[in-house]
Amino acid sequence: MKKVIYSLLAGAILLTVSCSKFTDIEPKGKNLLSTTDQLEMLLNKIFMMNDDDMRWMSGDVIRTFQNIPTLLSNPNKTRPAIIYSWDETNIDKMAELTAYDYTYETGYVNIGQIANAILSRVDDASGPESVKNQLKCEALVLRAYYHYILVNKFAKAYNPATAATDPAIPYVTENWDISIPTEKATVKEVYDNIIKDVDKAIQLNALPVVAVNRMRMSKPCTFAVKALALISMQKFDEASDAAKQSLAITNVVNNYNQMLTTYKGNILGNTYNVILRPLLKCEEDLFTTFGMELMNAITTEAWNAFETGHASRDKMTSDRMMYDYIIGLGNILLGLDYTFTYDISSGWNGGGFKTTQMYLIVAEAEIRKNNFTAAMEALDAIRIKRIDPSIYAPLKGVINNKAEAIIRLKQTSHGENLYSCHNFINKKRWNQLDDYKQTLTKTISGKTYELKPDSKLWIFPLPANAVNLNPNLLPQNYKK
Repeated sequence: MKKVIYSLLAGAILLTVSCSKFTDIEPKGKNLLSTTDQLEMLLNKIFMMNDDDMRWMSGDVIRTFQNIPTLLSNPNKTRPAIIYSWDETNIDKMAELTAYDYTYETGYVNIGQIANAILSRVDDASGPESVKNQLKCEALVLRAYYHYILVNKFAKAYNPATAATDPAIPYVTENWDISIPTEKATVKEVYDNIIKDVDKAIQLNALPVVAVNRMRMSKPCTFAVKALALISMQKFDEASDAAKQSLAITNVVNNYNQMLTTYKGNILGNTYNVILRPLLKCEEDLFTTFGMELMNAITTEAWNAFETGHASRDKMTSDRMMYDYIIGLGNILLGLDYTFTYDISSGWNGGGFKTTQMYLIVAEAEIRKNNFTAAMEALDAIRIKRIDPSIYAPLKGVINNKAEAIIRLKQTSHGENLYSCHNFINKKRWNQLDDYKQTLTKTISGKTYELKPDSKLWIFPLPANAVNLNPNLLPQNYKK
């Protein structure tokens, strides 16, 4: 993989937009990269996604070393305390405490300084036409995907009845007049633009079946991003068709029960078989973002939501293994008996997307049509590679009613998406569907907390460093 040569980019860009203000202030210059080789270097970066607060809000994973009961009992509410306790009464304070947001930052930097930088220069660049078309496709799909992440965090879930008026985020293209502050698009406009971008990429058809590495977009990625957007738009059959097109190109699901290494405990020296998920080498990863599962505390509710025998729970390297199950860090650090992940060897795809999410989309679409055999077949394609072989049993031919099928879909989805932002995204969009929506609950120190489907907390506040500098972003989306 080519290295990003930052000195070259610094010389080629007269004055790039500051990271936190790309959509908020007027840039003073334009990038002058003039060849396809130079433009391609923009894509050779380590893509990352800090999705901690989305995981917190979905009730799955907590990243902190604070004593949680003490934190929640403090009358001076912090942002983590509001999220942990699902305290909607303090959502305005949460907005005040959101001075900065890494997802917003990362999303718009990747859109503005990579995707749009390429699209604004590629036609005039020197180089083969085939390479130009490939770069266009990569940039379009990258731009679509990061807008998809942003709209799912900062706006209301897509509701066909209200999407045309629900405020969302700016959809920033290469044609943006940098002298004019960006304006919010509606939820519908954002999704329409996502589909427009991926359809352009599909029409150009210039992406390779397998990218040079899994932090670059490939042909199946184009259909996968379209499928993710369409399922959020409640266009289930179209989403399933796009997912199947992606799977027709690559449908690999890695077998976590065979991707194993040995971990040795520090007290008794016992050995444990644990997952080794090598970064950039998992064929199921369509687009990868870098991230380790290190010191993330899995809540009791999230632990119990796994299917019995699931490798992502039972074979995840943990603090329990480190201390040979004699002690754990949960009670010591958090005041709660939670298990910490401790995998410093694997690359977990927290902010990207996988083939397994395509199977989940197919399953959900088939459930809506009461095609339970086809739905469970799609789930089994994932489960057989995740559940311990000694207890695995297929669902196909066993599950034959909608309520049970939905339970199994959610259970399988949980196992695939716990270590990512996609659990939050799915739970949020399911809140729009009568058969799927549910009130989330968790118990901390004997007190039960709830997050209802219509809670404003599903819409994260836009960061102050964006809102204060761009009046077009006002008001906050959760206030509508």
